[in-house]
Amino acid sequence: MGMLRELVQRHGVATPANVVAARLRTHGWLLPTPTRGVWEFAPAAHAGPVGHANPTLALAAAVAADPALHAALTHTAAAWAHGYADRAPSRLDVAVPFESRAPAGLAHATHLTRFDAHLSPQRLKGVPVLAPASLLVHLAESPTAVRSWSTVVEWLPELAADLDRDALPTELEGRTVATRVRAGYLLSGLRPDLADLVRDDVGAVVRFGARSDAVRRHDSTWRVNDTALPSHPTTWAEPAA
Repeated sequence: MGMLRELVQRHGVATPANVVAARLRTHGWLLPTPTRGVWEFAPAAHAGPVGHANPTLALAAAVAADPALHAALTHTAAAWAHGYADRAPSRLDVAVPFESRAPAGLAHATHLTRFDAHLSPQRLKGVPVLAPASLLVHLAESPTAVRSWSTVVEWLPELAADLDRDALPTELEGRTVATRVRAGYLLSGLRPDLADLVRDDVGAVVRFGARSDAVRRHDSTWRVNDTALPSHPTTWAEPAA
């Protein structure tokens, strides 16, 4: 809407910007997005970088309306943006900091989770995306926020292979012991070199998943009671070289 007001003023159009917007919507030139006051210009559906069929449209619109919004793709949506997953989920996973207020349109159109990343997000598919180390730590910090661990297991080996040895400690700095241990548990089979970075944190038993769910397995090395994962992390295949 702000851009439209600027155009109206620049060209000396007497009609109020909100009336111009209404007429453009009526004639099909402006298409709605989940964010109030942000539209997609219709030709972009075919020629623009973010069209109506682009799965990142909801997040792109929210960021366009508020460039200071600290929101980024996470979970399988982020894995898709990085190229670890073959396709985006039907409903995007978006992480926003705990103290940030998520726009109503974004909350309605996506699956929101809370996460304070230490590393800056990367820009992929035209939107902010959690860095690989941030994505791994988010999984470890809030395992109950993951909608399908079976899906995560499909792409986690590629993410693990891509993790930077310096980036992971940066993202883990200041995290709870439980988060650090769960991260080590997730990487125990795929990246034992990175898992060893947090092995000294192992102490009291840590739960991986909802407390209300039955324990599927107990890992005596990491002292983890696992109620969420479909199989033990040491059984997950590494990506082909």
